[in-house]
Amino acid sequence: MDQHINWHSMPIGLQIYNIGSEVGRAIRWKNAANYQRQLNFAIKAIELIGLTKMDPKNIKRFNELNFYQQELIDYLFGENMYENTDESIMKVYDQWEHLTL
Repeated sequence: MDQHINWHSMPIGLQIYNIGSEVGRAIRWKNAANYQRQLNFAIKAIELIGLTKMDPKNIKRFNELNFYQQELIDYLFGENMYENTDESIMKVYDQWEHLTL
């Protein structure tokens, strides 16, 4: 429960930026062909997106966050039906950096 409280105390920009760190690690390990590490970091990112979706202050962003989650899963483990690249995935998370300063 404490993890939820600490996560929910962060502004959404910082939450998304932290998720992006895990996504970046998952992509790095994907490119290094280390599936287990890719999976570990992807799971962490997906869990953090889930915590962010549960945060009451983010209720109006639920659909957006849900799409981030779907897009990430599709890119890392699916058929990449959205035709993403490493750069396009990371751009989603990097755009939040200015809100962390």
